Amino acid sequence: MMTESRYKYFPVVQNPEKARFNRSFVYMNKRAHTDKDGVFYPDMCPPSLTPDANGVYVVDMESANAKEKLTRMLGVVKDGNHPVIGPFDSIEEAVKAERRLRPLSDKEKLIQADANIAELEKLRQENAKLRLK
Repeated sequence: MMTESRYKYFPVVQNPEKARFNRSFVYMNKRAHTDKDGVFYPDMCPPSLTPDANGVYVVDMESANAKEKLTRMLGVVKDGNHPVIGPFDSIEEAVKAERRLRPLSDKEKLIQADANIAELEKLRQENAKLRLK
């Protein structure tokens, strides 16, 4: 029987050509006020959601403000204005999805091009051998 994961992961798709995306998102911001009965309510602005060192926002579904945090992160993903994807139930899924979507750096592009050239040369040699038979 599968149970839902305690954590929800929202990885950031980092672009190596740009500065690292490390934005914090406020998930609750309530002003201080006094209701009609004279009861004072202080302002509420707990620490924001920030990505960890690996560039992944993690929402603990058993935390006090889990619903607000999840709603905020789902809104960020839905807007599409930020390079955040998710949610994922495991860190492995999150990392794999981020790697698929992440653009390659210039160095990675050169390495990939060299590998493609080597593979193409090997295929050409095999093709030439088949033609000679």
